Amino acid sequence: MKATVNVTKEHIEGIIKDLDNSKYFLLDNSNTSRADLFNFALALGLKDGHPTPLSTSVSFIRTSYIENILYQYKSVFFDKDLSERPSDIDEITDTDKALYLVEQYANTGFYILKKYKEELEDETHLMTKLLNEMDRDYQEFFDNNIG
Repeated sequence: MKATVNVTKEHIEGIIKDLDNSKYFLLDNSNTSRADLFNFALALGLKDGHPTPLSTSVSFIRTSYIENILYQYKSVFFDKDLSERPSDIDEITDTDKALYLVEQYANTGFYILKKYKEELEDETHLMTKLLNEMDRDYQEFFDNNIG
C-alpha cells in the first residue's frame, strides 16, 4: 500500500494554505485534521460527480492516519468504478487503486472549495449554501425512495 494520500501541489500552495491562514469555515489545520479536510473535499467532489486527475501530486496524509476509514474509500471505488465491472470485483482489495480514485474526487472538491471561498467569503453564506444543497438532496431522495 502506498505511504501517503496525495493532493495536487496547486492546492497545497493555494486553497489549503488560504484555509489555514483565514480559518475559513474552520477548515484550517488548527481546527480540522488534514484527513477531515481531505474527506470534506472528497464529499464535494463526489457530489459534483466527476474525478479530476492530479496534475502534480504531493503527499498530504500518511495512510497510517486513515487506516480506520480505508473501507469508506474502497466503497467509493466500488461504487464509481467496480460496480460497472463486476467481473473485476477482486480489485476491491487493491487499496492503491481506491486511494488513486478518491484522490481524484478530492481534487475536484478542492477546486470547488476554492470556488466557494472566492464567491462566498462569508462563512454564513457557505453554510447556507451547503445546507440548502443537503435539503434538496434529502427531498430528492425522499421523493424517489419514500414518497
